[in-house]
Amino acid sequence: MRRLILSGVVAVSVAFPSFADTTSLKQALEATYRNNPTLAQTRTSIKNLDESVVQALAELKPTVAGAVSVGVTDFIDQTESSFFTLSDQKKPDSYSNVATLSITQLIYDGGQQRGKVDSAKLAVYAGRENLIAAEQETLLAAITAYMDLRRAQANLNLAESNITVLQQQLQASRDRFEVGEVTRTDVSQTEARLASAVSNREASRAALQGAVANYESVVGEKPHRMQTPPDHPAIPSTLAGAEAVALQGHPRIRAAQLELKAAGIDLTVARKNRIPTVKGTVSATSKAGSGIAKFVQGNEKEVNVSVSASIPIFQGGALDSRQRSAANAKKVDQYALDEAINTTQLNIRRNYANWQAAVAAIRASQAQIRSARIAFEGVQEEAKLGSRTTLDVLDAEQELLTARSNLVSALRDEQVQAYNVLAEMGRLTARSLRLNVEHHDPKTNYEAVVKDSPLGLQRINLLEKLQKRRNK
Repeated sequence: MRRLILSGVVAVSVAFPSFADTTSLKQALEATYRNNPTLAQTRTSIKNLDESVVQALAELKPTVAGAVSVGVTDFIDQTESSFFTLSDQKKPDSYSNVATLSITQLIYDGGQQRGKVDSAKLAVYAGRENLIAAEQETLLAAITAYMDLRRAQANLNLAESNITVLQQQLQASRDRFEVGEVTRTDVSQTEARLASAVSNREASRAALQGAVANYESVVGEKPHRMQTPPDHPAIPSTLAGAEAVALQGHPRIRAAQLELKAAGIDLTVARKNRIPTVKGTVSATSKAGSGIAKFVQGNEKEVNVSVSASIPIFQGGALDSRQRSAANAKKVDQYALDEAINTTQLNIRRNYANWQAAVAAIRASQAQIRSARIAFEGVQEEAKLGSRTTLDVLDAEQELLTARSNLVSALRDEQVQAYNVLAEMGRLTARSLRLNVEHHDPKTNYEAVVKDSPLGLQRINLLEKLQKRRNK
């Protein structure tokens, strides 16, 4: 159907002479994927989420600390005078040099820290879904910029063509005025319409410059002559089919679901904030009584092993407040999930309807062009015979121009709305569009920085299986 639609638009050229080379939609999307700063910013921010997992895991691992102190005591004798003087036989200086190495390990906290680790991992997965959403938004912005630029080029071509036609009509009106076939009014009407066409051309040029600037901002490259876009990926034939895919696969919903799971874990952790925290410490101390920094040869060495338990009893209401705060945060995330579902439903329904309307508008515009062309040619011939006025010819020409402009807009809207539908279905990613780029994999950085225990690796594998469901 798409090829049939495009084949009927031979009269609507989108070539622009200042662009020597050509750019396909696929090339524009590939450039966007590589160059867009917003997408690069989002990719980098995901690394901070990876680091939050590292920091949470660090609390489960031993901590090693060292301390060194060096002290010198200089004894001073007091004479009978009011001044202090050094005695010839004062006590020798006393050295106190201590080096301590301690290792502390969390033994028990009721699973609070492990829960924080799991919450941080879920935040990582939610961040990856948000990255997919950002990727879709960026690629959709590139598609829109591409189609807007094509429309601006086509509108400028139509404006230029309209001026050429009106200049010919003006010359014909002046010739006919010279021989008395038309009046000065007919010539003035044509001149006025030509002046309006010149103004429209300048407006079209300004719109083209704006479209070029927007394209460069999104894609990161200067545009060339826009090629006719290929068929967009298939869209379900029914709204119900598209909506089912959207509700299952949109990263907006997937991220909200993961954030809700993380909030549930945070609430569980908060409810354990009165559980004792038990830590074990092993420390080794070496003391040297003489000689600065002679710790290894110190005359006192000791090793101390201790186990300590910290039990929160009263913190001015902070413990209960943290529990209430975590419960409220979970409710907020539940509402956020509901909002994500509602937003996705609204967008898919609206975009699907707009896409169907654009398809219908293309057919209507094609029919309008055929009829307007026949009418224009007929009015021209009738005007030569004197049965039509110059104004009739100008109006018929304007109707044909409007029909062509409508078709340009309809073609643009059909593509943009189709990709809007695909974005709401979660199918507007570099992989789904098969772009020839080096795909960004957030797992690479995660695996490089996160060093988890076997048990932790089992947990992350379970979370990976959860995420993979969205790709099915």
